[in-house]
Parts: sequence; structure tokens; C-alpha cells
Amino acid sequence: MIKGNAHDPDTGISVEVGPGGGLRDLALDSRSLRLGQSGLARAILALVETATARANARAAHVVGDEVSALGLDVRAKLVESVEDTTPETWRV
Repeated sequence: MIKGNAHDPDTGISVEVGPGGGLRDLALDSRSLRLGQSGLARAILALVETATARANARAAHVVGDEVSALGLDVRAKLVESVEDTTPETWRV
């Protein structure tokens, strides 16, 4: 199963998504509830964007160039952060 994760230790928010950004898991703690409604929404969406980039990059490694045909956006800026966390043994 291909998935992407993102966590912000400052806010205590963790997300897990599938390729394309389908939310699979969301965890909040007491720190995240102090952000208020708008702050919490922005923080969650930012983490979902990061996790989606990771999941999409992993999907791209599996299916190759066809990933864009599936509608999975792989943004260059976020891919760089994904590449920083990808183990050397996974690289082609």
C-alpha cells in the first residue's frame, strides 16, 4: 500500500494519505486544539499537501511516468523534501 505521512511536532498533528491525497488517518492532540478553527484547518491542509507529495512521489517510483496520466500532481518543491527523506536503497 502506497501512502504518505506528515507530522508537525510543534502542533501535534499527524496525517496519513494515499496517492492523490485521500485522507486515511488524522491525529490531533491538545496542542493542535489551541490553534483555533482557522489555524487548525490551515495546519491540517499544509500537512496533507506534504503527505500527498510524498505519496505521489512514491507512486511515481512504482508506476513511472504514467503517474501524471493518473492525475497525481508531483510538485517540484515538495518532491525535493520527499527526496530528502527517501532512503538511498529506494532510489533508482
